[in-house]
Amino acid sequence: MFRNLFLLPVLFFLVTENPTGDSMHHTGSGFQNPWVRGEDDKNFFDFLRWRWNRLFSNQEPKPDRYQFNVIPPEFVNPPRRIYGGMLTWVGHATFLIQMENKNILTDPVWSDRVGPFGNRVGPTRYTPPGIPWEKLPPIDIVILSHNHYDHMDRETIERLEKEFEPVFFVPLENKKFLDEWGVQQVVELDWWDDYDIDGIRIVCTPAQHFSQRWLNDHNESLWASWIIEGEDHTIYFAGDTGYFPGFKEIGERHTQIDIALMPIGAYEPRWFMNHAHVNPAEALQAYLDLNARYFAAMHWGTFDQADELLDQPPKDLIAAVDSLRIDPELIWIFAFGESRAIPPHSANQ
Repeated sequence: MFRNLFLLPVLFFLVTENPTGDSMHHTGSGFQNPWVRGEDDKNFFDFLRWRWNRLFSNQEPKPDRYQFNVIPPEFVNPPRRIYGGMLTWVGHATFLIQMENKNILTDPVWSDRVGPFGNRVGPTRYTPPGIPWEKLPPIDIVILSHNHYDHMDRETIERLEKEFEPVFFVPLENKKFLDEWGVQQVVELDWWDDYDIDGIRIVCTPAQHFSQRWLNDHNESLWASWIIEGEDHTIYFAGDTGYFPGFKEIGERHTQIDIALMPIGAYEPRWFMNHAHVNPAEALQAYLDLNARYFAAMHWGTFDQADELLDQPPKDLIAAVDSLRIDPELIWIFAFGESRAIPPHSANQ
């Protein structure tokens, strides 16, 4: 019960207030999801209803422990183009991407707990990071999707800044957090803005989610997905998102996505989670909309944030792959710490 108290402020409203349904994601005081109707918004009382139902339901208690496969990573240090691209899953939404001679992290979290008050409140990590901190190579670039505690972890960000001084990429109005934490190099972008850095083009792309770190800052900062584009590889990082029409537009604008890093966890109950978190079947549909070559599953098996069991998402993903008749060789379900080579564009032609 208590390990999810950090969700109380973060999930004050699950999706944004947008009764007009127009295409703009800016409001007078922050941001909104253009694709969500006002009557579909979830509010604080919906959150309490969910937590009450979960607390007093007749469902079997969740296991205290899970057995997840953790293997030693095999990334290249230093990264070299001769090896092509490498992808290593650390856990949750954290990947180490190695491409164009750069080490890139997505939504890095090495903390044992994520939440407010210096991480003293919040869910405890079930599975250790796939790359131990002392084995981490020098980090050049960090991509942050939004400001929730399990994606923008202050403790990890401060450690990265102290040891590596990478360039951080964030959606609008998130730079203020990193400024407060002493980060020196921050690039803040709006949806469809892009930035070139040492042969890599970083594009901020839409997502359907929300932002909040406390009770009084709902949707004051933007959330996003990202395109990471080099000469040999293009990677899509979804961050946290519900299913929305924007996936098709992203795929139309970026026609050579080699791999889509897609969340598959924290999706039950659907009546509450559907606008903010895709379920495995929706994640696969988004992958098809993007017209990406490979699918890499993330955002599961690390923190208990929803009603499904921590080991349920990959099972539901495999069932959806079979139902949609997708080649299972194109769907990557990593072990924690697993590294895989990313074939370059030329291998897909």
